[in-house]
Amino acid sequence: MRVANVAGIDLIVSYWFIAMILFFSLAGMMVKVLLVFSAVLWHELAHAGAAMALGFSVREVELLPFGGVARIEGLGAASSKSEIVIAAAGPAASVVLAAIVYSSMLYLDLWTELWDFFLKANIMLAIFNMIPGLPLDGGRIFRAWLALYVDYGKATTITAGISKCVSITLISVMIFQYVKGSTVNLSFLVAAIFLYTTAKSELKVAGFRTLRIMAQKKTLLRSRRTMPTAHITVMEGALLKDVVRLFRPDQYYVMLVVNDDCRVCGTLTETEVWEGLPKNGLHASIGELIDS
Repeated sequence: MRVANVAGIDLIVSYWFIAMILFFSLAGMMVKVLLVFSAVLWHELAHAGAAMALGFSVREVELLPFGGVARIEGLGAASSKSEIVIAAAGPAASVVLAAIVYSSMLYLDLWTELWDFFLKANIMLAIFNMIPGLPLDGGRIFRAWLALYVDYGKATTITAGISKCVSITLISVMIFQYVKGSTVNLSFLVAAIFLYTTAKSELKVAGFRTLRIMAQKKTLLRSRRTMPTAHITVMEGALLKDVVRLFRPDQYYVMLVVNDDCRVCGTLTETEVWEGLPKNGLHASIGELIDS
């Protein structure tokens, strides 16, 4: 349900969130729940603000029962450096808000239970989101950093693996606590399920990112008329699947194709490689595109 529009960004509150507010209000905890989600809203608006500063369009911010999400257009085709800045903005904003709350408590003598709760909520939000697992901010930062050195698919696989390891660790800690003290940490259980299922989802959509990158670059090139270009020298026997993994979203690629004697036998643009994929397949060689 849309409840407000902030700087052109729709603020959406899910019905599950509304139900949770009603549930906790009946339990006398409504104020604390509202404080937590004000912290989440601040966190998500920081992501949105960073994205807008980098030239991206933000459609909406939605508050969910276990957090929030800022829907940013074109984020899937963003460069690694842009993705790092946008992902880091959320935890940084939570730390800043925690510092403001702490300073207010210290210098304005506001040491109350609610202020202390709000302080801890922002600190925990920053810490939890910096776990290097998808889809958390720490996972997105780690994946974007890896993507500077390996292809996006491999970076996603490694980071998703870390997410699953974190999930298993949380479950193990929960079981240990239950065996030792007969208590069940439901927050660990929810976090473990959340990280594991979303990591699997990230793996499924990673393969489509290259298609989004290509569409985005063609649009940018046609609108701006110019774009930074990278040149790659490729042996004619190189497979298309290995070449497309080298493509980054913030550059257009031109390939100089050489034979076994390292003599030039042709040139290909990134567009020609993508257009040749449906016809020749991922396991075709670069040389086949030149001959066709």
